Amino acid sequence: MKKIVPDPPVSPPQDAAQCEALSLDRAATERALDYYLHDHKPPRHVDQATYAIPDSVNLEAALAQASDLLRCAGASASEAGNGLSGHSRSLVLSCMHLVELAKAYVDKSLDGVTTH
Repeated sequence: MKKIVPDPPVSPPQDAAQCEALSLDRAATERALDYYLHDHKPPRHVDQATYAIPDSVNLEAALAQASDLLRCAGASASEAGNGLSGHSRSLVLSCMHLVELAKAYVDKSLDGVTTH
């Protein structure tokens, strides 16, 4: 009787080293797929802040620190804008003006704080 499905080809038994190499290749493939196909970034919690301001900071100290930070941000934007031209320069300089406006409000609030 003739078989419909032929016998599989006779292959020599694989040695242990070849099996180990194949399993290492398979493991490397799975690691690569996991790395590129899955997002491995840890979830960021909303309640975690990058900077923690201690509760002991009073209003005057907080406003003074905010004023200094805004001054630095304005200076950085000004320097960055000087090296640009066109639309990019306009965007950076408009950010600088917004920072200066925010600094003016903080300074005005700082003037109104009564010192003890």
